[in-house]
Amino acid sequence: MITGQQISGAHKCIINMQVFVANTYSGFIVAGGTGEITESSTGLLNSGFVFSGYDGYIFDQSGKFVGGYQPDVPINLSVHAKGDETFSYFLDGVMIANDYFTPTGIDYVEIDKRGASTLSIEHIF
Repeated sequence: MITGQQISGAHKCIINMQVFVANTYSGFIVAGGTGEITESSTGLLNSGFVFSGYDGYIFDQSGKFVGGYQPDVPINLSVHAKGDETFSYFLDGVMIANDYFTPTGIDYVEIDKRGASTLSIEHIF
């Protein structure tokens, strides 16, 4: 099941996300970029960042392994958009990548729940 949330499209912002996964085999995909919520459609149009989790492993948009997860232990992801079409991201407070390029901007975040996963989002300007 895919659910999404529109966030206000600031050029410089921090998006803190917390993912809960019920069991190791329930994976997830969290993506952010440009999207829309209208009467006729809802969804991500262009992705700027993507995190996927499967069998206890977390990967970024390039397919790079960035960490792991356990059932019922929150996964804290933070994306820092810098305003110059780049962003940095953190996993549980540790910087994993700096100056990733995203030509799309970030105004929409969605999660593809594989099993019993949940996502909460805090958007800071």
